[in-house]
Amino acid sequence: MARGAAARPVSRPKYTRDLPEERRRKLIEAAMRCLAERGLAGTSVREIAVRADVSPGLVGHHFAGKEDLVAQTYDYVGTNFGKILDDVLETAGDDPEDRLRAFVDASFRPPILDSDLLAVWITFWSLVRTDARIHTIHRGIYADYRRRLESLIAAIAERRRIVIEARLAALSLTAMLDGLWLEWCLDPSAFTAEEACRAAQGWVDGLIGEGFPGRLPGRRKTA
Repeated sequence: MARGAAARPVSRPKYTRDLPEERRRKLIEAAMRCLAERGLAGTSVREIAVRADVSPGLVGHHFAGKEDLVAQTYDYVGTNFGKILDDVLETAGDDPEDRLRAFVDASFRPPILDSDLLAVWITFWSLVRTDARIHTIHRGIYADYRRRLESLIAAIAERRRIVIEARLAALSLTAMLDGLWLEWCLDPSAFTAEEACRAAQGWVDGLIGEGFPGRLPGRRKTA
């Protein structure tokens, strides 16, 4: 370099300045994108930081490593999932049958029906049996999910004055919705989202009709 010439400034990454909660949210959403595209093995703290437009050191400021970030991402996804369903139920009104049907409809529409999220969910599920924290988060997410369904089914039974094993019925409907969601995400050409919704709504028809298997046979509430 010629003597006396001004030294060129060293180029450094330009990072954004956000409030702590906003920065934390960006890191979690970046982790979701990494997990969806690269899986757990291909997801690194550095890659997450780049996608969130923050320095790698800030990841350690908000999370105790990659495992902690993945766990909090699962909790974040599950919490948002629950909020979406709660909003759907609130919009549907007070009638429990309308609310249950709205719950089913929402299961086969975006943002819940999103094949791009399949890889994220598979990552979480793959850790349930080996990671105690993920296992606890998973149990909480699905317990809340089934509790919503059980409450709706029990309310329908109360209104129609029939005796239904609400817990068993909620388990059955959960399995059906999960199975249809998973199969559609794996291969959308096998059936349409509308067909999946119709199949699940047929289950609801059975619930409020005479043939639903979760109903205790020969029993109807007396006045």
